[in-house]
Amino acid sequence: MLRFNADAELVELIRRYYQGEAGLWNAICQCVDTEVRQRRGGQGAFHFRLRKTDAGYDVLVEGADAYLVGEH
Repeated sequence: MLRFNADAELVELIRRYYQGEAGLWNAICQCVDTEVRQRRGGQGAFHFRLRKTDAGYDVLVEGADAYLVGEH
C-alpha cells in the first residue's frame, strides 16, 4: 500500500467535493493518478481511499487486484 499526504491543491478539491460541489471527482482522481505515477511509475489500475487528518487528508492507494470479484 502507498500512503501519502494530499498536497494543498488536492486538499482544496476534496474539501469542496465533500461540501457538495459537483464535477470535482475526475479532478481528484487525476491528482491522485499523477501522484501515484510519480511515486511508482506506470502502476496500472488502483483503488484509493481518503482519510481526514488534522493537517488535511491522507491518500491510501492499493492495487485494484485486491478488489477483484469472481474468478481470477
